[in-house]
Amino acid sequence: MSTLFSLLLKYLIGLVGISLVVLVHETGHLVVAKICGIGIEVFSVGFGPKIVGWQVAETELRLSLVPVGGYCRLKGSEDLSRALRYKNRYFTHTEHGSYFAAHPAERAATYLGGVTFNVLFAILLYALLAALPFTVVSTTARVATTNSYESLFGANESPAWAAGMRDGDLIIALSGQPVADWEELEALLASSEGRESFTVLRDGKEHSYLVEAERREDGSYRWGLAVMQEAVVGSVRPSSHEERAGLLRGDRIISVDGFGVENHLDLLSHLPTSGEAVTLTVERDGTEKEIVFVPERDDTGKSAYRFSLQSATRPGTPKRFSVLRGIRQSLYIADLTVDSLSSLTKSHGSELHSSVTGMNRSALLIGDIASLGFEQNPISGIHALLYLMGVVSISLAIINIFPLPAFDGGQVMMALFEWVTGRQIKPRAYLAMQVVGVVMMLLFFGFLSVSNFKYMLALRR
Repeated sequence: MSTLFSLLLKYLIGLVGISLVVLVHETGHLVVAKICGIGIEVFSVGFGPKIVGWQVAETELRLSLVPVGGYCRLKGSEDLSRALRYKNRYFTHTEHGSYFAAHPAERAATYLGGVTFNVLFAILLYALLAALPFTVVSTTARVATTNSYESLFGANESPAWAAGMRDGDLIIALSGQPVADWEELEALLASSEGRESFTVLRDGKEHSYLVEAERREDGSYRWGLAVMQEAVVGSVRPSSHEERAGLLRGDRIISVDGFGVENHLDLLSHLPTSGEAVTLTVERDGTEKEIVFVPERDDTGKSAYRFSLQSATRPGTPKRFSVLRGIRQSLYIADLTVDSLSSLTKSHGSELHSSVTGMNRSALLIGDIASLGFEQNPISGIHALLYLMGVVSISLAIINIFPLPAFDGGQVMMALFEWVTGRQIKPRAYLAMQVVGVVMMLLFFGFLSVSNFKYMLALRR
């Protein structure tokens, strides 16, 4: 698979996901407008010139040339043109079903409809995801103590090491409860009160160690343990520099630039991050081979490695379809989104450009993550895509609620102003705010285009 085809496939996967979220948003406008008696002139799937259209009552259902999202045009454009043409101070002659003839509360509700549908869509996705079959990574609970890898975990002493545990210990029980894998151990430690007896296998013999964990400021506990995974290649991204250099699935990495590798922690410790050439020595079919390549770079200029290590999986236990679970997950994503937007206000220059993503970059990122899931199995790919669609849906809702002319929140604020004051916004003022909104959107998309351009340049390095 060529690099170009791989990029196009990722882009299309991400674009489909984003487009569905945008269409859900526009459908929200349509449904609420119909409930409020506001007419819909056009509902378009895609933007740009019309390819084909169907007239349904007073609404034209349109398929447009650019297959990205869509839009919903409310009835009232003629009212605005007429008011401006005759220099009317107010919308005094409006058509039946026009946006400008509706009560301000109905106009506010119409624009809030898109936001509401995005939130409901995310809740539905996350409620559904919990009920779908899924697989989880199953890594053996063979561990290393963190003080053995200061470059990865810092110089803090490991409570587990202080208690007597050593690199390579296989944990088989925690305070008498059998442990099947690392993921099960993590789940048990998450509910621990900071004092546990670890039973381990070392050189074929069982040993038990009582570990007093270090309490963190957030109330969690630090045990000083890290999972130790074999450095065996599980997958190599198609058309990556690693694939062209000859790296294959099943290769056991035994050294990086001459440094010995016994596990994935050794690998992470020695892989360079500044983009220089890397020499991997691998064992394949009983013979050693050298794989030399220059890693790709991410948009910050750091090395981006396009291979993953081998890992086993086991079936997870699906939960029931739960709207409550969907609400909780949506609230969690909303909280993360608000935090991310807050952090943008503190960013500047290159940091801001690297943090903000546009349509193209977002589609590629979504497609890339979903593709990684599909490389494992179809279920993982579907899970990744639906999860990210939920993230986009929540993000779109939050951004659109901003009280700026370019967003739905601006329209809601104008409608609320009329409702509270009883004074209608003049046609020229309405037009001026629309122009300001368009200019703001053009500037915003210009900024995103620069960010996307820098990202594309980084992909080609």
